Amino acid sequence: MRQHPAARVEGGGGRDGPGTASEVRLAVRGLVRRFGGLAAVAGVDLDLQAGEILGLIGPNGSGKTTLVNCISGVLLSTAGRVSLEGRDITTWSRVRRARAGLARTFQTLRLFRLLTVRENIEVGLDATRWRGRGRADIPRELEARLGLQEQARTVVSQLPHGVQRRVEIARALASRPRVLLIDEPAAGLNDAETAELRELLQAVRSDFGCSILLIDHDMSLVLRVADRVQVLDEGRVIFVGRPDQAFKEASVVEAYLGVA
Repeated sequence: MRQHPAARVEGGGGRDGPGTASEVRLAVRGLVRRFGGLAAVAGVDLDLQAGEILGLIGPNGSGKTTLVNCISGVLLSTAGRVSLEGRDITTWSRVRRARAGLARTFQTLRLFRLLTVRENIEVGLDATRWRGRGRADIPRELEARLGLQEQARTVVSQLPHGVQRRVEIARALASRPRVLLIDEPAAGLNDAETAELRELLQAVRSDFGCSILLIDHDMSLVLRVADRVQVLDEGRVIFVGRPDQAFKEASVVEAYLGVA
């Protein structure tokens, strides 16, 4: 397969770490999101580096999805700043952020269920307004890379849940993102599908040059695929570091289990 237009030479550092550790693709500083008197996100800092998979974890209600919603523009932050490759995008619309290279998937699948796999991917491509050379080849290339060739003409509502997850990732990749935000991709998957997803995320990072911010409750996925993890509790960061060190921290154990 020809190199996808989204691919970048610095992408793909493997499981040992990001490709270019000094380049911060996505930076969040002091982000706050309030709902009335409740601070769902309370002053979060986050750095996502080039070629990195960063796992964002924490107990239910810790603010993970709210943070990603603020980063992607689904919600506007109450305070703080979001930067994409050095550009301040804090006040940008969701559409403008997407066109600048920020793509996401959702915890609950948001595919066009009456469209085929290829048509869903083409929607993602159309959203970018990109009209470059080779544009027409991108859906077929994504189908090949994500193992969707046989289902290309199938309406997505007829496909198993795990395959629909791959379609959603393919649609996000069609926008040629620099940063990919993935929210709970293992939800509803069995063990075999989760193992396939783990391999897919590593391949996406390697082949497409994306930096990935991954939210998931499935620790078998996050701890095996992430270069670093960042743990939230009650809207605040309580740990940032290597996956194998996270659950050695008393604050993390306490957040998940309620005991130190």
